[in-house]
Amino acid sequence: MNILIVDDHEATVAFMRLAFVGAGHTVATATNVDSALNHANQQPPDVVLTDLTFGTEGGGLELARTLRHTTSTQGVGILAVSGADTPAVLQATVESGFDGFVSKPVDLASLLDQVERLADVVAARRSNE
Repeated sequence: MNILIVDDHEATVAFMRLAFVGAGHTVATATNVDSALNHANQQPPDVVLTDLTFGTEGGGLELARTLRHTTSTQGVGILAVSGADTPAVLQATVESGFDGFVSKPVDLASLLDQVERLADVVAARRSNE
């Protein structure tokens, strides 16, 4: 599975990258919306894991909205991985097109499991496109 991790915190990216590569997945990373979109448009991932609060350009919410409105990426799985888990933020993720939310600090086993389940959803979406 191809996974795109988007976060501006190097330790978080390194931790998740190591876990997913170790589980046999291909991993790309980005630290801002523009680089994430460039990567996703060149090589659409199966799943995007993104923080919500990074940069000045709207962070993960903007990224999710753009991915959902771009033909080549509208079917990707998108998970928010954030410590900002207030009811308002959770509602914003739903409205922006996220498939789920994972709270930081991340429970790695749970995250891996959630990504595997989301991969099945993505495969079904892509077969219907």
